[in-house]
Amino acid sequence: MSLHRLLSFIFVCVIAALILSPTTRAALPESVLKNAGAIPLTTELLEKMEKFLATEKSDAAAKAELAAVTKENKDNPPMTGEAWGSLITAKCPKVVAVFESVGLTPEEFGKAAHAIESIIMCEAAAPPGDPDNLAKSQDKTVAANDAFYLANKARCDLVYGNFGIFGLQ
Repeated sequence: MSLHRLLSFIFVCVIAALILSPTTRAALPESVLKNAGAIPLTTELLEKMEKFLATEKSDAAAKAELAAVTKENKDNPPMTGEAWGSLITAKCPKVVAVFESVGLTPEEFGKAAHAIESIIMCEAAAPPGDPDNLAKSQDKTVAANDAFYLANKARCDLVYGNFGIFGLQ
């Protein structure tokens, strides 16, 4: 077989694989849907989260407390907003005081951060040009949160990014 024929055959196989590959994705895991819809994302909630992050950055004691508990749990991080909120409530009284000062609870913040995380992961996993499955969810909170995230993507990404680096500060 000549090199030209071999390359032509490989090219045809690659094109066929792309054309014949399934275009549907597996259903999203229940845990993703649960996290994505754990709390309704609203402008008011996002503003409180932003205010908490700004206040926490300027409070050295709260910042150190949060960094310590995050590092302490780095090998077994809480995977739900409820678990994260319970951990912070139990071990970080200075952080809880900052949450209270902005009218937010650690659990609300944790649920919202995990909702944003789930939506970001679904967005990233969606094939190019194909919207993610969350917008089509039958769970109205999940679908609304997806729409809210897309409308406030930069702000949500910034809040989630700051949540993700708590232990690194």
